[in-house]
Formats: sequence, structure tokens, C-alpha cells
Amino acid sequence: MAKVSKEYYEFKKASIIDASLEVCKRKTVSSVTMQDIIDEAGISQGGIYRYYKNIDEVLIDLLSRIRIEQYESINRLNNVIEQNIKDVIELRNTTIDENNVKARRACIARIIKEINNVWVEELEKYLYPHKKIQLEYMILADNFPDRARVIFPNASEEKSIDGRIMKELRREIEDGIITPRIPLQEFMEYNTSVYLGIINRAISVNCYQRNANSNNRNDYDIKRRYETFAKSSAFFLGVEKYFE
Repeated sequence: MAKVSKEYYEFKKASIIDASLEVCKRKTVSSVTMQDIIDEAGISQGGIYRYYKNIDEVLIDLLSRIRIEQYESINRLNNVIEQNIKDVIELRNTTIDENNVKARRACIARIIKEINNVWVEELEKYLYPHKKIQLEYMILADNFPDRARVIFPNASEEKSIDGRIMKELRREIEDGIITPRIPLQEFMEYNTSVYLGIINRAISVNCYQRNANSNNRNDYDIKRRYETFAKSSAFFLGVEKYFE
């Protein structure tokens, strides 16, 4: 291959990933071929193989892009968590009396509400195609584990929500501020299950079913489901009366 600048090289790779993203809007990730991307990008076979040896190398970079583009969402969630944790810690430095207890419980309820509000906004922003394609990567992993062992470790890291929220909730329990109706670990597992369930259901209704029937406008109401989710979380932590 003739020597090209690093900028041009990265530009060409990005254009190939642009094409792969468009293909994955129409096809499942595991069924995408190099020929699909060649056709979408409008380049020759020789052209694409200058940058990627095989389809899994393309899928590595596509997964990296999808994850990186959602970093802002995770950062926003973590900022909400961090600010509210600061408020909880400040309240701990004051005398524990009736007003202090109420304020700390209200703070926990506010954390739940604000996190869920951000989740709604970010999920609506990234449901299609990002979350849809991410789900299909997981399906690929189930059906083609050998390919998954190549793709996932080599893609950019997936950011996660600040784990300190578990620590702070445990401290509030120890201080007698909140009395959860279920064990804390079970509460966190419940939240993860419902969160993923809402995402998967939204993908099923708002992406797959709508694509199958363009006249179907009965979209899954993400905001309403998250409102119910937030109320149930507040109930399980025993702070539902502080949930506005």
C-alpha cells in the first residue's frame, strides 16, 4: 500500500465504520459481511482490505465507536451520582435528628429520580441504533463465542456507573436512615434486571417491530416505564413518601 498520512488512514477507517453502522441498521451484527460493507462504502475489495483484514476487525472498531459515543451518557449519570453523594456526606456531618433523617431520606429519593430522568433522556437518544446494535453483539457472543473472544477484548472499554452508590446506600442503612424492604444486594440486582428489561423491550417494540411494520406507531413508552421503575426503587428502599 502506498504510504499515506496517519490522518488519511484514520479518515478512511472511519468511513468504513460509518458504512458498517449503516449496514447494521438493516442487518443483524452477526450476519454482516465484508461484501455488505464494501457495497455500502462504495469501495473496492482491495480498498477495504488495506484497512481491515476481516469482518471481525471491522466489528471491533464499530463496537468501540458505539461505546465511546455513549461515554458522555455515563459521565452525565456519574455526575448526578457524585453531586448527590456529596449532599448525603454533608448531611452526615450534622447532628442526626428528625430533620436530618428526613433530609437524608429525601436525598436518596432525589438520587433515584434524577438517575432515572437521565436514563430516560439518554436511552431515547441512543436506543437506535446504538443499544440495538449492542444487543446484537451479545447475541453474536451467544451464537459465536469464538468470534466474541476476538471482538470484545479488543474493543474500547465500556464505561460503567459509579459503584459508590452501593457503598453510600449501605452506610445509610448502617446509620439507621433507611430500612430497605429487601436486601441491598437483591435491590441492586433488581435494578439491573429492570433496567436491562426496559432497554430490551424498547428495542423489540421501537426498533424491530416498527421496522417490520412501518405503520405501527404504538411505540414503547420508555419514560412511563422508567417512572414506574423509579417509584418501585424508592418503595424498596423505604423512601417512597419522599419521592415527588
